[in-house]
Amino acid sequence: MAEQLHPILAKTDDSFNEKELSRYDFAFEISDSLFRYSIRDVEKNKFIALGCYKDHLSDVLNANPWMTQPFHKVNCVIGNAKATLIPEALFIESEKESYFHFLQEKEAGEVVLTDRIEHLGIYTVYGISGICRKDLYKFFPNAGLCHISSVLIENIWMIVKNMTGCQVYLNIRDGQFDLLVFEGKQLKYCNVFKYLTAEDIAYYVIFVFEQLNLNPEEVRMNLTGNTDRFSPLYDLLFRYIRNIEFVGRNGSFNYSYVFNEVPGHAYYSLLNSISCAS
Repeated sequence: MAEQLHPILAKTDDSFNEKELSRYDFAFEISDSLFRYSIRDVEKNKFIALGCYKDHLSDVLNANPWMTQPFHKVNCVIGNAKATLIPEALFIESEKESYFHFLQEKEAGEVVLTDRIEHLGIYTVYGISGICRKDLYKFFPNAGLCHISSVLIENIWMIVKNMTGCQVYLNIRDGQFDLLVFEGKQLKYCNVFKYLTAEDIAYYVIFVFEQLNLNPEEVRMNLTGNTDRFSPLYDLLFRYIRNIEFVGRNGSFNYSYVFNEVPGHAYYSLLNSISCAS
């Protein structure tokens, strides 16, 4: 039942109409214990709803059957940490499981999928559990799928493609974070780390700065995701990195008034998934 769920956020514009779902794009992001979703009015190119549950995919959908009804388009972002990048020149589709299992522990029933990141000529090779794949086919047989790494790389590339110098992007999630480094429009580094405390994040960030010989006095760090300027993490990072900024929302879309209560850098991967799912 819906009352047994654990909603973290639920923002919906008054214009939303459950009886006219074909007017909307539905995007959702899933991880081990979180379900995030957004709704975009296609005609107005406007996001009109945003939500997050601390529950599994099937539990949320069973409690909200309208989410499984036909939308104009459905995109799903896989938010796990099990992914690797392969240059297009070395990629062979039939070998994707070998690439994946070389770096990731193999689990029974796991399904290996790929995304092609066209602008950079690389593939994201990632895995999802057999149960997750079964649920996705059951509820969303026509959904476009992509990994969160692909979403971040593709959208950050659109920001930095005309820039010079080095840019670092840090996307904070629950229990893990993404760290990307671009040199101009070239992806120099991309990894996912698990963490328990803000100190863990700061340690890994400083380690990567040192390994890549990045000058913390000059290189800018751009923050997205689950953090803010008043968090312990921001204070820790600012002790070492002097130039820190929060990434704003994608100006290609419009946003309902309900988004005024949500920080512009939050839910970045979810709100930018529309161009990446296939």
